[in-house]
Amino acid sequence: MNGSVRFDDIRALLVSHIDNAGISRVKVLPHRRLLSASTHGATISHSAGLLFSVDDHLNATDALDPVVGDLRGIADLSALAVLDAEAGLAWAPADLYSLDGTAHPACPRTALRRVVDDAADARFEFRVGFELECTVFRGATDAAASVVDPRRTEAHPEPATSGPGYSTRAVLEAEAFAFAALAALEVAGVPVDQMHPEFGPGQLEFAFAPRDPITAVDQLALARIVLTRVANAHGLRVSFAPVPIAGGATNGCHVHLSATRDGRNVFAPDAPGPHGVGADGGRMIAGILDRLDETVALLGGSVLSFTRLRPHTWAGAHVCWGPANREAAIRYLRGQAGHGAEQANIEVKPTDGAANPYLAVAAILAAAVDGVVRDAAPPEPVTVDPSTLTVAERRAAGIRSLPADLGAALQALDASAFSRGVLGDVLVDAYVATRRHEWEAYGALDAAAVADVVRWRY
Repeated sequence: MNGSVRFDDIRALLVSHIDNAGISRVKVLPHRRLLSASTHGATISHSAGLLFSVDDHLNATDALDPVVGDLRGIADLSALAVLDAEAGLAWAPADLYSLDGTAHPACPRTALRRVVDDAADARFEFRVGFELECTVFRGATDAAASVVDPRRTEAHPEPATSGPGYSTRAVLEAEAFAFAALAALEVAGVPVDQMHPEFGPGQLEFAFAPRDPITAVDQLALARIVLTRVANAHGLRVSFAPVPIAGGATNGCHVHLSATRDGRNVFAPDAPGPHGVGADGGRMIAGILDRLDETVALLGGSVLSFTRLRPHTWAGAHVCWGPANREAAIRYLRGQAGHGAEQANIEVKPTDGAANPYLAVAAILAAAVDGVVRDAAPPEPVTVDPSTLTVAERRAAGIRSLPADLGAALQALDASAFSRGVLGDVLVDAYVATRRHEWEAYGALDAAAVADVVRWRY
């Protein structure tokens, strides 16, 4: 619990979970319900918990009826944080429970917890850090019409900064928002390692300190709430969508992963192993790469996620790895000279803000451990932009492209014995049904039309 939070000061508690569409859904509990938030929680329908698509279309699976049935959203008060001390507003993440008191088989947070426990049984301890990219827009654009009918588009939104990318000028144009955001994140207990303007107009990146996987994802969910509140307070709007403006810069949510076994960093460059990375670290890299085709639908899941996964976007569209290679799906970071034992980690780049981050991280960690279990061998590292190689050269190096669209990625996930073994059939079926509607409804539209639908959903 954030040390500055006192129960007597809380007037309302936001209890939120992230659903299979990657959207944060919420119940608000008044002060008198605080003591029961972690025992009785709040009633949540199957639809709001698990079965809404990005446009709130209701889906169904053999195990889950969208009309009949309820869950309980049980607040984890150990993660409680303050959003607004003056208003007495606080937040806590929820685990989804069945009415019989057991964790629901489709709860994403529980799925990640299971994966972390399995890793601990194998003597691995993971740390996760996120690079969260977002695009800040001027004014309060009314997108209500485009939510219902994607053929009706809103006026083109105006980014809050004009660039150049990474420039001092860009951050000063968004100075009021940016520094208010840093202060609000500090109050909420979300440590920011650094913030900077990104490549695109209006685009900012917030990098968060590494934490244990559950805490890291909780804090990511909290950070998005904080950033949205701060933007609203400044008359701005913020989008975490993979493609907020068609043809413009794309937003990722890159996952940095480090791991120790028996206290030693498995990615340390001075550890024994091939290619200048520890042996277990190499096996983890191989494991993640081997499973990317069948899990990439969990790392994004939007039609626009696959618009983003193109060469020259630094999104990791090529299934390969390499030291400091921003076009590879996995970028290996050795750390500063003499500090590799503390700093060495890998960055998984195909993730974005349309994902359910609990499921994305669960898939990455499970694949990493699976690589160790299978004694998987990493391919040779790639030290050039993979798109500069010929088709024959990429084939010879074992470099492949990720599924071309959401439809193909969902087919791979649906057929994945690995993913079903990690997450369970109830969860995978609910996820596939939720995302398949998006593919069927929006897969044939151009990126601009889809962006108008989902821009303010993420």
